[in-house]
Amino acid sequence: MLAAVMVVEGILRTPGGEGHLDTGWSLYQALAKNSRLYLLSETWTEEQSSLWLAKRHLTGHLGYLHQTLPRAAGRLEALSRIRSWHIGLVLEPNPAIAAALLRAGWNTAVITHSAYSQPHWRPDYDGTPRPWDVLTEEIEHQTALRLSTPHTQEQP
Repeated sequence: MLAAVMVVEGILRTPGGEGHLDTGWSLYQALAKNSRLYLLSETWTEEQSSLWLAKRHLTGHLGYLHQTLPRAAGRLEALSRIRSWHIGLVLEPNPAIAAALLRAGWNTAVITHSAYSQPHWRPDYDGTPRPWDVLTEEIEHQTALRLSTPHTQEQP
């Protein structure tokens, strides 16, 4: 059975906030049922996040890691503490950190959300800022898509 580590910030929880990301919530549910899922947070300790997770019925993970150092070095340090868990996949929101994880031998999937991705992370980034009208049009388009798509799973 696959053992996976999901980074909380940017996949499951909105960066810098307390909201959850629907895609991450659904991914969590699927992985918790079909794999050995562990969570890794660079911001909150397990104690700090336990209520947030419980309110969203996210209780199917087997373990929780807190990253004590920043950026890629912190992620690698945290993952080095769990080598005995035989992790087969790390779900990472930051492509730069994912590159460091790959160099260190971790199988890594990059999960990014269009609304929360750093511009330079996006594959369509050309180095120039997008005009404000284009940004607001894209947000309206994404909102319309989200509202027009029927949800097949009940959200908390």
